[in-house]
Amino acid sequence: MPELSQRILVAEDLRPAYYDDFCCLAADCKLSCCKGWNITFNKKDYLALKRQEGSQDLNERMENGLRRIRKGPMAEQFYGEFNMDSGVCPLLREDGLCQLQKEKDHGALPRVCRIYPRSEIYLPSGYLERSLSPSCEGVLALLWDLPNGLEFRSDSLPKDQQKYVNFPEENDLPLYFSVVREWCIDQLQNRRFTLPQRIWIMGIGLKLLTDNEIDIQSWMKRVAALSNSDILPSLPDGNQELGLFLGNCLHVLLAIQNNNPILRNIKAQLIQCMKTDYHKDIDQTFISLRPYREAKTRFEKMIEDHDYFMENLLVTAFFYLHIPHMASKEALWRSYVSFCNLYAIYRFVSVMSCREGAAGDRDELFKMIVFASRSLIHNSSRQDQLRDELFKNDSATLAHMAILLCG
Repeated sequence: MPELSQRILVAEDLRPAYYDDFCCLAADCKLSCCKGWNITFNKKDYLALKRQEGSQDLNERMENGLRRIRKGPMAEQFYGEFNMDSGVCPLLREDGLCQLQKEKDHGALPRVCRIYPRSEIYLPSGYLERSLSPSCEGVLALLWDLPNGLEFRSDSLPKDQQKYVNFPEENDLPLYFSVVREWCIDQLQNRRFTLPQRIWIMGIGLKLLTDNEIDIQSWMKRVAALSNSDILPSLPDGNQELGLFLGNCLHVLLAIQNNNPILRNIKAQLIQCMKTDYHKDIDQTFISLRPYREAKTRFEKMIEDHDYFMENLLVTAFFYLHIPHMASKEALWRSYVSFCNLYAIYRFVSVMSCREGAAGDRDELFKMIVFASRSLIHNSSRQDQLRDELFKNDSATLAHMAILLCG
């Protein structure tokens, strides 16, 4: 265990400005977080739920819908769960409201239900970072209404919420997390370039940091030149590259498993729409480019007055996932590769919201993004698996990232 000598006092929070405006859509939510997910909680919440008593309806729901699991080495954290065998939380009423919250109050819910889609974490940035997951329709609706992009707010923390964050003595990289992440987010919001170009420039800048000795002042000068360059980076745009892009998206789709029948149906529709002839035994896949290209034409027309939405979505995902990961140079690059993979899927499902036969409207777009976010952002092991496969296949280079950005 390395000696911990670096300490940063976290005395402020940092959050997107729209964080303060979030409100659950409740019964108006079409893809409720109370459907299709495993809802687990710690021992404290499990015991608190066991003590709840109310109407006969609530008591019966609690009796049949709560069970103890005590999973693995983290049994204290994964101590209990709601019975989701039907795909729906047993406390969810037909009107879309929670029976427990209706009879008691918000504080009676387990923590996972109280905080979603919120997240809070103390980071070496020097902030308690508060963020919102893009897997929630309510969050996406807020992003849709922010044409000028995302801004961030910070307030001082009460004394009882302030704490120190430690990191190993031999690794100074976390010291620069705030500087590097701020540049990355500024780059994502740099509207002089297209979104793929912005992510590509970000990759060039992060590669400079991973391939050289750390001199943060020199690095800042070099990346400032990248951001202000009048030379637009060129990304591939051809049949071969698009075929590789769609092949990667198909691979991700095939890796996704989901308990929610709505989300399972989305996956099936996307695979079918690609008119794919998939031969698992001989490891050959044949993908038609036409459906995606036709959907792309309709998508660009649909979103032409809201092109900022994809920018807001990516900034939100970047902040929520605390990218770049600065535990090491290797972790930094791996987090960038994961982000490019996430962008590719977001781009793919967004375009396919305008596929033939689909509504091609905001609701369909949101449904696609919720599907992608639930499948990847809230499944870190799947994210890691897909990223590691890129490294294993020598496809985690900056050149290959250009293919993930070409869709």
